[in-house]
Amino acid sequence: MAGKRKSAGGEGKASKKAAKVEKDEKVEKSSSSTAKLEKLLKEAKISVEINPEKPRKGCFEVRLGNGDKIVSLLDMPRPFTKLKALDIDEVAEKVKAAV
Repeated sequence: MAGKRKSAGGEGKASKKAAKVEKDEKVEKSSSSTAKLEKLLKEAKISVEINPEKPRKGCFEVRLGNGDKIVSLLDMPRPFTKLKALDIDEVAEKVKAAV
């Protein structure tokens, strides 16, 4: 059973420097991508919240705390080629620049 997982990245301005990641729990590639993204953002003192709500099927989406979307891959069919082609380092840089 998939539960909510929260990670605190920074203190003080945590509400302003936050990102939310929605990922389909059944997609194995999304787990490794999410772990890498979470690590990169925590290093930049940005808090990361993973699956704050029930995730949609075939979804990988990164939003800022204010709701602005950085990456939105929805309704991905198997074998999830869009997610495999996604450069997580680039996504992390976009989040850092937007925060």
